Amino acid sequence: MNLLTVISRKIGTLKKMFRLTGIKGILILRPLPNFLLAILSKMGIHLKDKPIKLQIKGYPHPIYMRYGSSDPAIFYQIFIFREYSCIDDLTEAKIIIDAGANVGYSSIYFLKKYPNAQIIAVEPDHENFNICQKNLSGYKERVSVIQSGIWSHRTALKVCNEDSREKCSIQVKECQEGESPDIYAIDIDTLLKKYNLTTIDLLKIDIEGSESVIFSKNYQNWLEKVKNIVIELHGTECEQEFFKALSVYDYDLSTYGELTICQKLSSQTAKACR
Repeated sequence: MNLLTVISRKIGTLKKMFRLTGIKGILILRPLPNFLLAILSKMGIHLKDKPIKLQIKGYPHPIYMRYGSSDPAIFYQIFIFREYSCIDDLTEAKIIIDAGANVGYSSIYFLKKYPNAQIIAVEPDHENFNICQKNLSGYKERVSVIQSGIWSHRTALKVCNEDSREKCSIQVKECQEGESPDIYAIDIDTLLKKYNLTTIDLLKIDIEGSESVIFSKNYQNWLEKVKNIVIELHGTECEQEFFKALSVYDYDLSTYGELTICQKLSSQTAKACR
């Protein structure tokens, strides 16, 4: 890729960000030099003190973004790159589970795309969860936000985050003997029972490797109720467990960027019994 192409793409990104959020969005898309932060501070624009409120064109409620964190990168993926446009042919989704909701940007995207949808957003990290609640507060009648980690069974979990700025790569692990839990896990079957659901129209999963656990056991009851999955698979083990679990299903498979998309899931056993 030559320099002219790189410059052109960066200018294109800035234009899209400006159209969506105005000048404030451009200021926080990438970290600024300290001298610019000082100048902005003197002008009364304090980017680092608290989450920054942005109004997105076409969306009814504002969103909040933490300067210098991974939030701008997640915003870029969802609203500028539009990574979930890969399921644009899914015209209706009434029940959506957002597993690994981060700060809620993906849920907001789905809420606009599917105006009749009810969303269950699950996020394990305390700071992400707080911003997620704030971002989704305007949609409270259509959203339930849960601080937990999706797992294969009920258990105590530790939240792992080596880089406090990179809030997009939070991992969880089962507590070892003597460890104090940060959160307690929830499995998808329990979510279905809790909210009295019989189907999941869209299951979005981005849980930084925990997918190898949830598709390793105790998935049979809830997986047969899922119609469409969009998932980010983290490594060979996750891929193997995922596709092994789906081996008794027919589905339309595609990929888009880092995402794997499985649409129109149907049980081979059910078909054989017809």
